[in-house]
Amino acid sequence: MIRGEGMNHFTDTRGYNGIRASPVWRFRAAQPPGEHPYGAYFTTLSAKTPNLAKRLGIPKSKLEYLFAFTDDGDLTPLPGARGKVVFYSATDYEVVPEQQTYCGKAVGS
Repeated sequence: MIRGEGMNHFTDTRGYNGIRASPVWRFRAAQPPGEHPYGAYFTTLSAKTPNLAKRLGIPKSKLEYLFAFTDDGDLTPLPGARGKVVFYSATDYEVVPEQQTYCGKAVGS
């Protein structure tokens, strides 16, 4: 299996508690605002990236917690220029414990 790169998923308290409740993290696919594809979203940007909320197009409240993991190289780049740093799965995306690298407060956000 070919591993991809380090991925991050930012969320708020409610999302954090829901995802970490299970040993296998499940990121639920949903329809985001705007004309973006239905899916679960991730980024290669770190919590220390300047203007992170603006770059990701999410409210600052969604930057409180971070889940970091190594993906399987199976995530789809977002169409357009942001596809260099924003990826998604068209369905719920599960991350097994062996791929998990961090979950907790997003230091630097």
